[in-house]
Amino acid sequence: MDYFSIIHKYIPPNSPVYPYYIVHVTLVTAKALKIADHMGFSNEQKQFVEEAAMLHDIGIIRVNAADINCRGSLPYVMHIKEGKKILEAEGLASHARIAENHFGIGGITKDEIEESGLKLPLEDIVCKQIEDKVISYSDLFFSKNPSKIFNESSVREVREKIKNYGSRQQQIFELWHHEFVG
Repeated sequence: MDYFSIIHKYIPPNSPVYPYYIVHVTLVTAKALKIADHMGFSNEQKQFVEEAAMLHDIGIIRVNAADINCRGSLPYVMHIKEGKKILEAEGLASHARIAENHFGIGGITKDEIEESGLKLPLEDIVCKQIEDKVISYSDLFFSKNPSKIFNESSVREVREKIKNYGSRQQQIFELWHHEFVG
């Protein structure tokens, strides 16, 4: 699969959001593939991780995030639902699953959506497959913020960032960190 043709269809290389998108997803992909190697993923699993990680944030093109030149009309959190729609329309249901569930740490539960008041359907949107978890974990270390885009956060910085997410997310992060890094 040529994921660049899909990326370029929705986020052309000359668009103002492209530099933020491509740097972010490339760094996330590299980290995810390093973990996949460490964990002994099959070649097929690694290929899928590469493709899905490169496409996981495709939905940002439809949200409003001025700091990364996204001029859509939807709130940022909706990039997960919009990414799912885009990738399903491209015939990539498994990749769409990751676009949807990479949010936060292992996704978000129905109860967490309700408690936080996020404008998402009340449903569990959580990682179940190991590939989803590796991509979601890797995504935590990289920002699309222009001032931090090339910087990989340390484990300590990620832990600090997720303190506000809740105890479930903190526990998932620690479990994944132990499983993926040792």
